[in-house]
Formats: sequence, C-alpha cells, structure tokens
Amino acid sequence: MFASLRTLSKSLVQPHSTRALSTSLPVRFAAPSAPRLADATAHEDAPPPLTDGEKVLKDKLESALSGANVQVQDVSGGCGTFYAISISHESFKGLSVIKQHRAVNELLKEEIKDMHGLQLKTSA
Repeated sequence: MFASLRTLSKSLVQPHSTRALSTSLPVRFAAPSAPRLADATAHEDAPPPLTDGEKVLKDKLESALSGANVQVQDVSGGCGTFYAISISHESFKGLSVIKQHRAVNELLKEEIKDMHGLQLKTSA
C-alpha cells in the first residue's frame, strides 16, 4: 500500500509529467465582485441602480463635500461589506493621499465600523 502511494505521489509532482489526473477539475477564477445586472427595462448604457448601501455612502459624501464627484460600488458581491469609492474634490488639492484618505475615513467612521473593507481612490 505504501509503495503504491509513493508511486502515485511521485507521478503527481513530476514537473513534466504528461499523465493527466482523471479527477482534475477546470480552474475557475472568480472576479473580486459579482457584476450587478441592470434592470431589464434600463437602457444598456445607463449605469445600474445603486444599492441601498451605495446610496447611503454616496449621499453622505456628497453632502459633506459639496461639488464632489463621488462614485461608490459594492464590490463584496452584494452583501454590502466591501466598497470601492472614488472621490474627486477641490479640498483635496495640496493634501497627501494619506491625508485625503484620513479625511474620507473620518466622514465615514460610523459606516466603516460595519465594513469588511474599503478601497479608496481620491484626487483633487
């Protein structure tokens, strides 16, 4: 029994082995987020509607940073625990990226408590 296991393990780890395993499955790579499907009645070029979580974050940032260009996307696959946020606002001019991110983190500190992750992209 041990001899057959050694033979099998050697055949599996040989780098140039042409032997295929009958139990091998195709490898699938999952996207970091599942794309949201647009409403069937929506125009193809129209962006998909915001989720409730996206809307809360976008509204809060836009009210705190008047005139900001804010984009929010739930990249958690729909469970609302990981967001990608892109913000462009004139108040970021002259600030380092770290200070820009700290300002956004301060604005969203209550919402961040319930998040698993946050991806920020800021610019002036």
